[in-house]
Amino acid sequence: MSQSRSHLVLVPGFAGFDILGSVVYYCGVTEVLRKTDTGPYLGPLSVHCFPNLPTASVDTRAQGLLRWLADRFRQGVFHENAGRGQRDSLHLVGHSTGGRDIKTLMLLLLSASERHERVYGVSAESILESICSIQFLSTPHRGTNLAHYFRRRRPLVTGAASLLHLWLRAARPRDASAVARHARTLLRTLGYSDGIFRAALDTLGRFHATECDGLSRAEARGEYYNVLRWLLHVAEDADVFGDLDPLSSAGQGQLAAGQPASGVGASPRDLVGCIESARQAGRASQLGAEAEIEEDLSRYYKRRGVALRSIVTRAKLDPGGASLGAFGIFYGITANITNPEVVTALGPPCAVPRLDDPTRLEPLAPAMNDGIVNCVSMVYPDASQSFLVDADHADVMGHYRFISPEDGDGTDPNYGGYDLLQSRSSFDQSQFDLLWTSIGSFAMKSDKCAGAAQRRPAASPEATAGAQAVSHFRAEPPESEGGAE
Repeated sequence: MSQSRSHLVLVPGFAGFDILGSVVYYCGVTEVLRKTDTGPYLGPLSVHCFPNLPTASVDTRAQGLLRWLADRFRQGVFHENAGRGQRDSLHLVGHSTGGRDIKTLMLLLLSASERHERVYGVSAESILESICSIQFLSTPHRGTNLAHYFRRRRPLVTGAASLLHLWLRAARPRDASAVARHARTLLRTLGYSDGIFRAALDTLGRFHATECDGLSRAEARGEYYNVLRWLLHVAEDADVFGDLDPLSSAGQGQLAAGQPASGVGASPRDLVGCIESARQAGRASQLGAEAEIEEDLSRYYKRRGVALRSIVTRAKLDPGGASLGAFGIFYGITANITNPEVVTALGPPCAVPRLDDPTRLEPLAPAMNDGIVNCVSMVYPDASQSFLVDADHADVMGHYRFISPEDGDGTDPNYGGYDLLQSRSSFDQSQFDLLWTSIGSFAMKSDKCAGAAQRRPAASPEATAGAQAVSHFRAEPPESEGGAE
């Protein structure tokens, strides 16, 4: 009889990817999880990263996540039945927009399950039954003022991506790498250091292999085409800005087909009718942000035994920091809420417990943010199940300091980490370990398959001593972009 497994599925947020150039989205996470106690049954834990779309609508991203999960059930990576009623357990962790993707995924699964439908060849109920916990990390449940600002300037983002895509196609990989080397030298001479620029230049530098062997050249070609594809996605589809605008995320008074959000019952069938009408109109992501639907879904998850919680991140503007750096610019835009309707849509002021000391409550106001998302928008399903961490939006991904490849997460020695926002927050290695140990422990404690009736305990502690309890599965390498030169 085979043993069931627990799977931690990491869903990237805005600009989503697993690996892009020299950047690993969730950097160092697997190493921390390998130190986490996997429970009394010593059940193995697998870590998977979903290779998300960068700026597509939440509905599109959620559909992609649904198909990705179904594919793994069909392939036997996730087991619907591991023997005698055993079932693998799924634990979903969504950072930033990835949390919104998970919420929309659950809406789609709930609707299909109540209709006894199969999704991409797999029973929706089977997938839904396997999901044991959901954790949201810096998720804009009710949007963010930054998206409200950029929604009106979306052509600037897509235009910049288009121009860079055209330049990379016109330039040879060798030329792009040479430009990156010269730019790094110039910035070093000027004493300028920015995490985002460093990551971008390091990525460009990987397009040309210095070694002459065939494998190195093939890998460099793959990096080049992967970045081209990512830029093309951003240039062609940036609908996520509309989904994350507080006025469209939480300010919709009416749903598709004219059905009001208020007064929806908590029964699954009442929810399904509302979900289905929104899904057909391509607005399931907005439905997932409606307060009344949120409350009904929270009660529904509780009845099914799905554990929920949110991690709220907060960073402060450093008076001695660079005012024109990425963090300073984004923080100022996110905090500068001039529209009173946006203030209301983001959520009311509240107080949440700290992750490192749950007895200590920290007040949150709409203007507070982590450089990308307003803090009050991250509170879900309520303040008692939300926990504060002092960190900027990228710190919790593992990008709180520069990490050379040899000090990386152990998954691939070619990748390191970057302090992408450089907020000068107090977040460090010990707090990163605390955060992800907590995430791993929360998942395992909520594991519905950890009971003796469903999971076989290890034969003896000696049998698993020294064994690799945590496995990491990277996303499959993408196919090259056709027609690129």
